[in-house]
Amino acid sequence: MSWLSYISGGMTVLLAYAFFSTSTDEEEEELIIEGSNLVVNEFSGRYVTLSCQTCRKLKRHKEVEPNLFQCTKCKRHVDIR
Repeated sequence: MSWLSYISGGMTVLLAYAFFSTSTDEEEEELIIEGSNLVVNEFSGRYVTLSCQTCRKLKRHKEVEPNLFQCTKCKRHVDIR
């Protein structure tokens, strides 16, 4: 086998690793219900996709207050009031 085969095999492994190792930004918190101790507020805590100025990419943001969002990766706040 030639060096070209080894190099192309290595590049294939690196490319496959890059595709399958990317993590999704769906770090949503799970709700644990224990009996009747569930408190429901008016605030929904929804997730939206916004452009993050720190990450410089489209990232998921969690709504921490009405119209105030926080990036799930870098924790920067975005106010759209």
